[in-house]
Amino acid sequence: MPQKEPEKSVRTKSSPSSAQRGIHAGESVSTGANEWANVFEKHRDSVWWVVLTFIVTFALFLMSLVPPKVDLVAGQVAMVDVKATREGIDEFATKLLIDKALADVSEVWDSNPKVLEDSKNLFEELLGKIESLAESDELSTQDIINELRPYLDDSISDTDIVAVVATSPSILEESFNRAWAIIEDTLNRGLKPENVEKGKEEIAANIRTDKSIPDHVSRLLCAFVGKNLQPNLIFNKEETDKKIKLAIDSVEPVKIRRGEYIVRKGDIVTEEQIAILEKMGMTGKTVRITEILGAFLCSLIFCGLTAGYAITYNAEVIEEKGVPLICSVVILSVIVLKILSSISGFLAPVAFGVMLSSTLLDRRFGAFFAAALSIAVGVMTGFDIVYVALALTSGIAAALSVRQAWSRTQLFKAGLIVSIVSGITYGCLVLTGALATDDVTVWRDVLFVIISGPLCSVLAVGSLPVFESAFDIITPLKLVELSNPEQPLLHRLLLEAPGTYHHSIMVGNLSEAAAWAIGADSLLTRVGAYYHDIGKLKRPYFFSENQMFGMDNPHEKMSPSLSATVIMSHVKDGVELAKEHGLPEVLINFIREHHGTTLVSYFYVKASESAESSEHRDVDEWSFRYEGPRPQSKETAIVMLADGIEAAARSISNPNPARIESLVRRMIQDRLIDHQLDKSDLTLKELDIIGQTFIQVLSGIFHRRIEYPTPKAQENEGGQ
Repeated sequence: MPQKEPEKSVRTKSSPSSAQRGIHAGESVSTGANEWANVFEKHRDSVWWVVLTFIVTFALFLMSLVPPKVDLVAGQVAMVDVKATREGIDEFATKLLIDKALADVSEVWDSNPKVLEDSKNLFEELLGKIESLAESDELSTQDIINELRPYLDDSISDTDIVAVVATSPSILEESFNRAWAIIEDTLNRGLKPENVEKGKEEIAANIRTDKSIPDHVSRLLCAFVGKNLQPNLIFNKEETDKKIKLAIDSVEPVKIRRGEYIVRKGDIVTEEQIAILEKMGMTGKTVRITEILGAFLCSLIFCGLTAGYAITYNAEVIEEKGVPLICSVVILSVIVLKILSSISGFLAPVAFGVMLSSTLLDRRFGAFFAAALSIAVGVMTGFDIVYVALALTSGIAAALSVRQAWSRTQLFKAGLIVSIVSGITYGCLVLTGALATDDVTVWRDVLFVIISGPLCSVLAVGSLPVFESAFDIITPLKLVELSNPEQPLLHRLLLEAPGTYHHSIMVGNLSEAAAWAIGADSLLTRVGAYYHDIGKLKRPYFFSENQMFGMDNPHEKMSPSLSATVIMSHVKDGVELAKEHGLPEVLINFIREHHGTTLVSYFYVKASESAESSEHRDVDEWSFRYEGPRPQSKETAIVMLADGIEAAARSISNPNPARIESLVRRMIQDRLIDHQLDKSDLTLKELDIIGQTFIQVLSGIFHRRIEYPTPKAQENEGGQ
């Protein structure tokens, strides 16, 4: 027992009280809120861009779903034509058709044979009663009246009742038979409850007009019919309701097509037309909640699917390009789409948004964006399947045709392809009956379909420079422009540092081939190589490739450390020059990273030898290393390797494939051992492919040339 005491106390001590649990719960909630606040603060700009995109999309969708308002009153003359802005049902015309169908529906009545049988039995019973009374001599007149009165109504007098009993049996029997034939005929034809009185009158009239029936007997028979005639048809409500339902279901609602005239200019406005306008929300100044909710849900689908696809399949695009760029492309695309689709659905520029997204972002995203914009076209054109089909095909055609848009001309070619695909789609819609060709506006629609592609190209070409400058991004089109030798920096390099220019061109060729071989961005790599050494423009003659024959080497008069500082400063000078001339950041990275933190070995060795001879302290190696950073991408790493290998290859005496291969393998290995490639994401397999590519290209450059013999005539002239 005593041993359990401490255990109990420990257990008690470790169990938190309810107050403590409440404090911990509050702290966890506060911590969660702080985490969300930190996430929002970190991505605040991205969140606001997403919110802005949703608001713009919602506003444009709401404008498309809310029909234009008209001010018309029943009875006045319409001053303008009013067309339906959406599909609808003409309830008044539909009701007229239903009423017409119901008028042709007959009620279902079931015959009750028991009524005929009971009536016959009662009729025969009356005849029998009269015959028995006629044979009796003991009954008084009052007794006879009392016996027969229950079978008759009040229309017959007591005198006639007594007279019938006194009538000859043969006449009486003949009269009853003829009267029953009339009653039976009426019941066989069917007698509805509401027609009982009419049936009584009809039977009584037929009995009275029968000359073979005495008047007093006919009055008795009419009195019998007046009291005892019953309907033999029963209303079948269930079957009748079924027939009514079938009749209503068989009526096709009268549809009002989008673009159909509701009111014509000059017509008198009717109540029915006002009802249609109210049904479509074209009267009044309020916006219906269904329109707001519909625009909200459509915006949620459009933005949600676009964001979901980008996050799931293009996360690297979001990380590399940024949310603001993606949102800007979406916003501009839907705005232009709204403006042009309001003119005609055939002019909807889906291809414009696809060209922008494929060029600025990613071709896969562009293909999906074509489908997303087709949803937007549906919302903006009343969900007309014709416009949606044209939007989808033209958008996909644009995504496929701008696969490698390296020039403005290629975007215009993509526009022509879009026009061709749109034209084929339009023809398919006509041949399948989805479009009518007898409309007076058909030629205008065909024109819109044809010009939509080139129009999208013009819009895309005009918009790209805005995005390039606003977001400091670089597209294949921009890269091609920057690779033009007429660009100011490249032109200066050619004139002021021709050796460096030639070296950069050779490095660009080597780098492009290697990048293409491993699947990297070959165009970016080549253009980055062109600009990687522009810093040498500041002191071109301090670099051996720019020193002319007979020119003194300035480094011979400088200390190794100063020479190393001058050589390494070309990186910093290049970054400053690039920023002055507005080069994109992605190209500046090539300038920063193309040497990494490598050692300026030539001057380091000279400094070390000088230190040994003068018995000074050891030379600091880091004073002779570039500041970096080391290459952060495959493209900049390839340029680093190509830069060093191309320069070293020039120093090979009697170059041959074996010497070139040895040089390439050694230099790649040196960079690898020096940890210069650690952050570049290059694999060993890719390094091997890069090496093979360098060897192949360099072997072609330094191929053996034959010496051409000099003609003897020229030799003699030379000797003379």
